[in-house]
Amino acid sequence: MAKKTSPASPLFEISSRVERQALTRPYRRSHGAPLLRPLRIYTLDPSVSHRVGGVATVGVPYEDLEPGPIGSLFEIDPAGAPKPLDAPPLDLDDPYLLMSGGLMPSPANGQFASQMVYAVCSLTYAAFRRALGRDISWASEGLDGKTRARLIVRPFGMRQHNAGYTREAGDVSFGYFRAGAKPAGFVVSRGLVLTALSHDVVAHETTHALLDSLRSSFAVPTNPDVPAFHEGFSDLVALFLHFSYPGVVEQAIRESRGAIAHGSLLADVAREFGYARSTPGRAAALRSAIDIAGLAPFDSDAPPGDGEGPLCYDPELDPHQLGSVLVSAVFEAFVTVVRRKGERLFRIAGLDPRAVGQAPLGDELVRALAQEACDVAGRFLDICIRAIDYCPPVDLEMGEYLRALVTADSELVPDDKWGYREALMRSFRRRRIFPDHVQFMTEDAVRWQAPAEALHVPGLAFKDLRFDGDPGHPANAAELRRQATALGAFITSVDHAHRCGVIVSGQRLPKGITYASPPLVESIRCARRTSPDGTVLFDLVAEVTQSCTVTRGGELVELLAGCTIVIDPHGQVRLIVSKRADSHNRATRQHAAIKGPLRRFWTRRGRKYLLRPDALRRLHD
Repeated sequence: MAKKTSPASPLFEISSRVERQALTRPYRRSHGAPLLRPLRIYTLDPSVSHRVGGVATVGVPYEDLEPGPIGSLFEIDPAGAPKPLDAPPLDLDDPYLLMSGGLMPSPANGQFASQMVYAVCSLTYAAFRRALGRDISWASEGLDGKTRARLIVRPFGMRQHNAGYTREAGDVSFGYFRAGAKPAGFVVSRGLVLTALSHDVVAHETTHALLDSLRSSFAVPTNPDVPAFHEGFSDLVALFLHFSYPGVVEQAIRESRGAIAHGSLLADVAREFGYARSTPGRAAALRSAIDIAGLAPFDSDAPPGDGEGPLCYDPELDPHQLGSVLVSAVFEAFVTVVRRKGERLFRIAGLDPRAVGQAPLGDELVRALAQEACDVAGRFLDICIRAIDYCPPVDLEMGEYLRALVTADSELVPDDKWGYREALMRSFRRRRIFPDHVQFMTEDAVRWQAPAEALHVPGLAFKDLRFDGDPGHPANAAELRRQATALGAFITSVDHAHRCGVIVSGQRLPKGITYASPPLVESIRCARRTSPDGTVLFDLVAEVTQSCTVTRGGELVELLAGCTIVIDPHGQVRLIVSKRADSHNRATRQHAAIKGPLRRFWTRRGRKYLLRPDALRRLHD
């Protein structure tokens, strides 16, 4: 958990994460400086030929760099490279590299690994910043206890078939290893495989770090959905970033003859990594977004049958498998919308949309379909990221993420012309992912509901806030602390504590709860969202958490509670998404999960269960 500052009141505390937001500042471009830095990267990994879009020049947000490279957000540390790839830190401000778009992609050049991770980390961060409309501060305080403005990225961080993010160390480490004697695909026998050269692996691990920065308690596995969501969400970001590269999308559509769901270039995650661990005849990427047998027919709402169908929700699944259920649900919704929007293009070309995949497509149609797919993927990526602001701050369930997806999109795009939200609800329903306390799988029922009465938070209207030139940049740490204090006073008042799902000092503890910490204001951030038609919406989004000790079967369990509060520019509360401390069912479920499918994340000392350190890294063990 994050460090707490000195109490702002006897009734609540403020997390150190609140003031940390003022420390993170992406590079401030001086007048006349370029907007973007061109850099060449692998769009997927070295196994994909440049002839099918495997190499691209991307525009990374420009900043002055020190050798490493080291910028305002990322510090690339090349230490630990195997001997053939050992090289000094990369200087991307070298005039020759500036003119040539950086180094030529090559797995034989150790410095290119630094270029690759810097570029993909920066692009992933930029996607989050675009969707949320604000800067994101890292969750780590580092092993020395000092707040880190940069995330340390180690392209040669471990000699393992692995990669991982660690909050405690404030780093992302990518492994390298030797392939087997008979690997699949184009991997060389006994050849060196670098996970730092996999676009998917880099984006996936960067997303773990970003999600941990947005919702730190999602690193606490209180139910099976929590670690599964961390994995599934990270895969979704990596998958939708595939559609940033038109060459890859066009090739996949050309090969699949328009059946985009069958385009493995787009649906596979970490192809080379998986091939290096496979054998001839059993080549497979690490994961795939689609179970072809379970893909819904064109615009079908048919539930899965007894024999065929998608893998359905089951809390007993491994976190990666359960995360794959989420990925396939969202990806199926994406494919459904692409089909709907592409139907017109097929008819213009004189083709029956229901016969897609049976005849080769002309180049013009391929390009038009690819553009539609890229546009839809960008919209889905934004929806998935924005939904984080509408999730409860603790103990997330898959059904709650569906509610967040629907709410995030409906607030920005009320008219769902192409049925994005309908497609999401259908695909989640086909996998038996249902939100609790929802009687109908309809948009109005699934969407989070506004408070029954008007609630106003004094001091948090936008006219009372101070910014540093941009609503996404808070003025300073003192202003953030003032905002957090105003919020803490609101949620701990007698009239509002129950609505926010927290227990305040002096209140009688619910049955089974032996201790309740003061509510902790984890964050308060500005959100700026831009709709497809250019409409811009502003809000404040705040997290409040609380730790309670409950007894179950003579054992002590830490139960997390709290709420996400969305406040409009006038200081009115629009939404309160809470997880209550007095939920008997949640406490019982968490106790069973800790003793069952989540036991590797927890250890027991005496009567109490304690979280093991480095929980996110344990996901990949």
